[in-house]
Amino acid sequence: MSAVGRAKRLAAALVPERPLQVLRTLWHRAQTLDPRRLQGRSRFQRLNQGLPAEEIALRPGLRLGIDPQAREPFEWFCFRSPEMVRELDSFLELTRDCRRFLDVGACHGLFSLAFTQGRPGAEAVAVEPSPLAWEVLESNLRRNREARVTPVRAAAGAAPGTLTMRYSWHHLEASPEAAGEPGALEIPLRTLDELCAELGFRPDAVKVDVEGYEIAALRGARGLLAESRPLLFLEVHPERIVQLGGSMAELGDLLAGLGYRFHDLGGAPLSRARFAALDAVSRLTCRPGTGNS
Repeated sequence: MSAVGRAKRLAAALVPERPLQVLRTLWHRAQTLDPRRLQGRSRFQRLNQGLPAEEIALRPGLRLGIDPQAREPFEWFCFRSPEMVRELDSFLELTRDCRRFLDVGACHGLFSLAFTQGRPGAEAVAVEPSPLAWEVLESNLRRNREARVTPVRAAAGAAPGTLTMRYSWHHLEASPEAAGEPGALEIPLRTLDELCAELGFRPDAVKVDVEGYEIAALRGARGLLAESRPLLFLEVHPERIVQLGGSMAELGDLLAGLGYRFHDLGGAPLSRARFAALDAVSRLTCRPGTGNS
């Protein structure tokens, strides 16, 4: 059996029991009642009318070939989640003048493909540790051969080595406590500083979505953040950060010490105190500056 086949069996074995499945179903149904979602779905359907199943129009003028497994995940950034729609809109707006994008936790490659599509001078490096997500990422890259995306199969951390991880859907979460347990995977760990130096890649935009491993990933990127001063798109997972022994205050101090300021997706500034107080999964931008109060 292939590595991907074994990974799929492991992921299937780790699916929670029926009560959690019922809660997820109820939550998804509740989401369908959001008027923003209904309006977004209508726009999405008009935009995609007549397209073949293996293609998707994310936004006007932004059309991709996709693996069937990526359709629903990509749709979350089109209409299924108003917050994720705002995230992609903000990303597209703020990176219009950027040319080199480092996508950490790339999953199926949506942001890397959206960044490079139709922009001959744009390049992306897509870093993804999950065998399940990697399979779909490679398939998406084959369907968009004009996109200049370099995939790297690894996790990002503070130092080279290996990291014990477990599945949460197609994502992998850092789970050092699970070493030796059924379903745990040992994943190669790279620092982003080392990786970018090896590739000769100086990003002017970086996205970090690493399911609670943000502090370690960014510690391994201090050199490129200090030297290249890229725009940083960050998804923070406060609960997982605490479970892994860190805190939002520690993450805020790390970024502020590198001269970064915090903003919500609408561009409104966040103080370090407000950043440290975040207690739910949040998406924001961090911009080079002189620090926060």
